Amino acid sequence: MTATFEHKVLKFGWGWKGFDYAAVERELNELGAHGWETVGTIVPSVGAGQSIEIGVVLKRTVG
Repeated sequence: MTATFEHKVLKFGWGWKGFDYAAVERELNELGAHGWETVGTIVPSVGAGQSIEIGVVLKRTVG
């Protein structure tokens, strides 16, 4: 039997004081409690290699 997954991409932007890593952690912990698992990140860069947002890819088993 093959597992079926659903996926979600979260986007966290650069704030006044940088990235709010505590908020990222809180959201990931909340989603983890509902079966979501982080499987990757997307960190696009602009200009001189600076990142203005972070994408986090999650998945969970359907069913």
